[in-house]
Amino acid sequence: MEHITKTCPNCGNEFVVLKKVEEKAIYCTLECLSATQGNMKIEAISSKVSA
Repeated sequence: MEHITKTCPNCGNEFVVLKKVEEKAIYCTLECLSATQGNMKIEAISSKVSA
């Protein structure tokens, strides 16, 4: 099994994933995924309110 190192776009931490799931593994933890999804929801709501 081949592994690669990726960098989390949310926190900047490096993490190791299997090469075959490289495109699916974006965030290092569920906490980073959740934080990013929360930010996206807030941005979507604020753009609807200001429109």
